[in-house]
Amino acid sequence: MGIFDVFAKNERRPQGMGGMTGNEYIDNYNKKNSPVQIRRPRSFTDVEEIIDNLKDNKPVIVYLNELKDDTVKRVLDILSGAIYALGGGLCELENDMYIFTPDGVNSK
Repeated sequence: MGIFDVFAKNERRPQGMGGMTGNEYIDNYNKKNSPVQIRRPRSFTDVEEIIDNLKDNKPVIVYLNELKDDTVKRVLDILSGAIYALGGGLCELENDMYIFTPDGVNSK
């Protein structure tokens, strides 16, 4: 396996607003023109997309609850390094849910 091993298989999905599944709810808010992006990374490619959004000055809420613990640490390390390089910030909203903000956006 590579740096990012396959995350834990967890088929449960939280119920969102109006009876939608968590993914349907999130997809409604991930339009390219949305001021805040919401992501659930599942691979290294997804982490790159999060960093690209930050480079485009868009805050990103990241859910890490579907990843294995060691993978969560690696993803946080990569995103923390990216946010440091971009001059942004991060804040843990709740367990395994973070907001990463680009430079000029207060994350606290």
